[in-house]
Amino acid sequence: MIERGEFMKAFSAVDYNFSEIIELPRTMRDGDGKSHVGLIPFVALLQRQSRAAFEAFAVYQSYQAWVLLRPGIEALLIVGKWVDDPANAKVWQERKENSKAYQKAYQGRALRSNSLPSSAEIQGVLSRINDDFVHANPDYYERHFNVAADDPGYVNFWLDYFDEDSLQEAHTLAFLHLLLVMQEALAGLFSGLFTVPVALKSPLGLFNSTFAARMRDVASRSAESAKVLEQLGLVALDGSSHT
Repeated sequence: MIERGEFMKAFSAVDYNFSEIIELPRTMRDGDGKSHVGLIPFVALLQRQSRAAFEAFAVYQSYQAWVLLRPGIEALLIVGKWVDDPANAKVWQERKENSKAYQKAYQGRALRSNSLPSSAEIQGVLSRINDDFVHANPDYYERHFNVAADDPGYVNFWLDYFDEDSLQEAHTLAFLHLLLVMQEALAGLFSGLFTVPVALKSPLGLFNSTFAARMRDVASRSAESAKVLEQLGLVALDGSSHT
């Protein structure tokens, strides 16, 4: 049985990290004396979408949760692009007027940046969400649709609305781990930008030490659970770590 209170407590601690992260662009300037308050809305978007996603995970609807988190992940990656080159902000603003320039700068792997730690891995998760949860492709169709024989001449069809316990646990742990990877990436970016070390009150290392054994146990239950943790949560089940 999943201990929901434990996940609620973990998410509350992770959510509090956002207030520490936003404080830097809110109060500081970079080495050239420039303000970066324009980045704050992207961080706030990530927080809002993570809260909405957690509500969906809490009711066993991971297929909805990852879609809700998706724009938050994209917002994070845009922060890295803007810090890499402020000209990318204009390309973003003029998306409708110059769609080709926008696609070149923001589509697919182009969303990866030098300024944001782990941006390649995080962009990979965004791509995976697009493939697994955004489109009604065969994988998405088969994941939720079930068929079973009934009386002669009849067949039962049903569509799942809720995850099984073990799979929901894998998705929730993956979400929490990914959120911390993204927060620490932001902390690293802002540490470099403002030349001030950022130490999150609830870091990824603490989460890993608390849930490592549990994540390994969940991964051992099925290949699908292991895939969720590794490909969506960026959990290193081989023992390596993002810390």
